[in-house]
Amino acid sequence: MRYGIVKVWVRIKSLLFGKKSHDFFVFLFFFVVSSGFWLLQTLNETFEMELSIPLALKNVPENVHITTGLPSQVNFTIRERGTTLLRFFRYSVHNAIEVDFDKYDAGLTNARVQVPTVDVQRMIQKQLGVTSHITSMRPDTLEYYYNRGVARRLPVMICGSISASPQNYIQTISLSDDSVMVYAPNSVLDTMQYAYTQAVNLSMMKENTVHNVTFRRMKGVEYEPNVVQMTAHVGYYAEKTVEVPIIGLNFPGDKELRTFPSKAKVTFRVESGLYQKIKAENFVLAITYEELLQNPTDKYRLHLKSLPEGVTNARISPREVDYLIELSEMEGEGQ
Repeated sequence: MRYGIVKVWVRIKSLLFGKKSHDFFVFLFFFVVSSGFWLLQTLNETFEMELSIPLALKNVPENVHITTGLPSQVNFTIRERGTTLLRFFRYSVHNAIEVDFDKYDAGLTNARVQVPTVDVQRMIQKQLGVTSHITSMRPDTLEYYYNRGVARRLPVMICGSISASPQNYIQTISLSDDSVMVYAPNSVLDTMQYAYTQAVNLSMMKENTVHNVTFRRMKGVEYEPNVVQMTAHVGYYAEKTVEVPIIGLNFPGDKELRTFPSKAKVTFRVESGLYQKIKAENFVLAITYEELLQNPTDKYRLHLKSLPEGVTNARISPREVDYLIELSEMEGEGQ
């Protein structure tokens, strides 16, 4: 056992302190030193780097509505030495730049304010080194819209497509707010009749569905509230069968219609909310005298004259009936 340990130690020693190992460590030392010199030289060169900084609007009066705000951040490219850029990359720029509303307020009822790019660059420059140079900025145009209480209440109009599965149907669509306050310039408000939502696309629904909807974006327009809750109430179709009498229409007073059978079954699909309301008397199976005069056979093919609202896929059984046109009993006795 002891002999084995000694043998392993000798092998490790020869690997670490042998001729080949000595050459490798010498190479590794010079490689690290040269890489360090190369890195220092590279970092002293000038590079470009894109950074971002948060953007905010301050000192907004309580009676002012910002209908279209500034972007949440500004992206800018700076040219600087590598060592300085490395510091920016590591620590980034944390302090938001703030645009002062009072500075650009012209006292108008509503307005579009464009913040000069040079003002924004000046605020960014304060957080950079004196040697840093801003070469570009995105977005290149910074603007916001404000409104001092010019508004109208408009009804909400849902846009898009809402549908249920083939076994279901949409009963109703309700909104948490059926109208909203719309803040915008008079020239825009005068052209608006509804507060249109962003497109809603819901399909194949099988149960009640709640969906938050936002409004169509327009520069200089703000909605309050800016989100409404839409509920699509979904019902289901049920199948029902009723027996409907077959009646004759427009027959002369001395004639009457007899059919075999005298009633037919009508099977149909009905909305669940109308299941109890739809009965046999809501259907009409009628045969007119004029139709029978033109009928070439002693069988008549039944058809419904109309369908009640909420009823679909109606089927008649039997589809054809035998019939006779008889003299009425009163006429027969008179003869």
